[in-house]
Amino acid sequence: MNKFTRTALPLAIVMALAACQETPQETAEDVAEARVEATEEVQEAREDFVEADSMDEAIDEREDLELAAAEGAYEVAKQQCDALEGEAEDACNDEAEAKYEAAKEAADRREDAAEEMLDTAEDVADELDDEF
Repeated sequence: MNKFTRTALPLAIVMALAACQETPQETAEDVAEARVEATEEVQEAREDFVEADSMDEAIDEREDLELAAAEGAYEVAKQQCDALEGEAEDACNDEAEAKYEAAKEAADRREDAAEEMLDTAEDVADELDDEF
């Protein structure tokens, strides 16, 4: 009997904890906290972008800014998903993650395009310097 209790009790605790659902108030607090943190991160990234000393640095800081915004949106979405249960929560989390991954990929593509344009502009400037 003692062996059964040692096995059943932890299992019962795990099941009880899994069944616990956040209250709407807890979810609202978590979402609000995630929004504040996201806003702070985006503001810091924006300041770094504005203070960039070169075009190369500005390109990197812009990507960091976009990634901070994407991550903030992702964290807020995850907190909102916590209010759901089962398959709805899973679907919500999957959608949030997909949006986050798409935003990261878009930021990477924009960074690559900006770097390519900067390289082209520098090449043109070098050619003009050589001519004159």
